[in-house]
Amino acid sequence: MSDLAWTKLREWLLEHKAIDTSIDSPNMIKRLDLSGRSLQKLHESFSLLTELVALNLSNNLLSMLPDSMKKLTTLSNLNIRRNHFTLLPEVLTSLHLRALNISGNQIEDVSILTQCKDLRVLDLSVNVITSMDGCINKENELRVLNLSYNYLNDVNELFSKLHSIERLDLSGNLLTSIPHTAKAMETLAELKISDNQIESIDAALFSLPLEIIDLSSNEITALDLKGLEDLETITLDFNPLDKLNTSDDFAPYLESFSCDGCGLKSFLPLVSTELKTLCYASNDISSIPEDIGIYEQLNELDIDNNTIVDLPDSMANLTQLKTLYIDGNPLSESAKKVINILQPEICDIHMKRGITIERAKEEDLTQMAELLSVLFAIEQDFTIDYDKQLSGITKLYHSKGKELLVAKYEGEVVGMVTMQRLISSAEGDYIGQIEDLVVKEEYRKMGVGSRLLNKMRAIAQAYGYKRIQLAADVDNENALQFYTRRGFHKTHLKIYHYNT
Repeated sequence: MSDLAWTKLREWLLEHKAIDTSIDSPNMIKRLDLSGRSLQKLHESFSLLTELVALNLSNNLLSMLPDSMKKLTTLSNLNIRRNHFTLLPEVLTSLHLRALNISGNQIEDVSILTQCKDLRVLDLSVNVITSMDGCINKENELRVLNLSYNYLNDVNELFSKLHSIERLDLSGNLLTSIPHTAKAMETLAELKISDNQIESIDAALFSLPLEIIDLSSNEITALDLKGLEDLETITLDFNPLDKLNTSDDFAPYLESFSCDGCGLKSFLPLVSTELKTLCYASNDISSIPEDIGIYEQLNELDIDNNTIVDLPDSMANLTQLKTLYIDGNPLSESAKKVINILQPEICDIHMKRGITIERAKEEDLTQMAELLSVLFAIEQDFTIDYDKQLSGITKLYHSKGKELLVAKYEGEVVGMVTMQRLISSAEGDYIGQIEDLVVKEEYRKMGVGSRLLNKMRAIAQAYGYKRIQLAADVDNENALQFYTRRGFHKTHLKIYHYNT
């Protein structure tokens, strides 16, 4: 090893604040975080880090990795998420990686992965992959695979190769069916396959040891639920279900069932007495069955926006109920008395009174800037800087084509949302870009976020906007579910930032 080469590499790492001054040998560096440094290439002596085990290069401007990295024989965890790769670096085939994250690039061909037999965790999400045929070695050791938000339309061969898979995410692709080869995934515990175009599901799926399955936002019209004795959570939201049946052996230990916006006329006979979360929001259900009382472990029930008038007395058995969403139903006075007996901590017809939704005033801007720090603490792409946030929200307040709404309680800003007017060439007219929706933690689950969003949608409609759109962090599951349940649909578009 050249002392001069190490000296230059050390200076480069110090310049990028990746190591501290106590590091005086490349062998001391086992883990290295170079994320978000705007790197276009790695230092020419990077291969000196032969003891490196984990390397984070995410959120940079990289489009290639040097072949000299093959000397990093101990490297087992590599993150190159959100860079500018259009091809998988060939050097990956020389490494013995156990975990690889290449999410958020522009990669279509991943066939070289067939040479990466050691991988256990692989994230290929948010790329432009159209096929996985011939890309996974039959001797692979994959346990976790994320292929969400690509352009896959056939996973027949892929499923046949995933004999050790435990968690699989195929959300946001172009799949129309779950094929018979699903039977090969004998260890699969979690399957996310929402936001596709699935119409048919092979019976093989119901023989798997699944614990979690998300089939929301597909094109399923008929489904017979059976088996799945290990299942704990199933989500069927936003499918046009004309026929939905359950057998007596379906999911005996089910804890969470969601069927939001599916056009259902009645509750399903679920045999599990372990249910903790039950959602039938936005259907056409007019009554709740008397046997709902068997779900004594239920702590959250969402039946918003149905046609329910009366509630059965058996609901008094739901002594564990903490959250009840029941607004948007023509409830009778006797039904309201049942709710009073239950006394859930959060009930959307008994929310904190006095929270108002109004257009922001200039004196609200300082509180709004403080609220943004709550949002940016969640979203990875942004950093908290009060002065910048105050400057930004002030400029937005004084700009044309903007709308700023705040939720206030006793004069305090407890929530906010903003919208800017844009021109869409696709729509040929104005659209609204919604941003900065955030509610203080102690005021969440009170409908504040929904009220802010609904008010902003009404404003957009009044202005004649052809579309409203928003962006959300892909890792913020709560936000993604919130927007999906309120009618927003995910797209294949990806957002890129270029800092000038």
